[in-house]
Amino acid sequence: MDKKDKILIKIKKSITKEDSEAEIILFGSRARGDNTNISDWDILVLIDNNNTNELEDKFRNNLYEIELETGQIISTIVYSKNYWSNILKYSPLYNNVNKEGIRL
Repeated sequence: MDKKDKILIKIKKSITKEDSEAEIILFGSRARGDNTNISDWDILVLIDNNNTNELEDKFRNNLYEIELETGQIISTIVYSKNYWSNILKYSPLYNNVNKEGIRL
């Protein structure tokens, strides 16, 4: 198992620990494969709950521990599944994630 896979497993575990139903998607340069050693890890988290702030704080606190351990920057975006599929459906971010995203 390579470094990328190990980090992705840690990311997935830390998010599903707080919400086992969360959808987790890697996007950006790490998903496209054109990243550099200093590229961040762009992670989209989609949750059933509309109150994303509390869960977002938990996700970020857990992911911060992974950042400290690995020296890698993890950038997370958290949306409710409803907001993502209805409100953001026509946004550039939505299109990019659907085009290049990798579900974890």
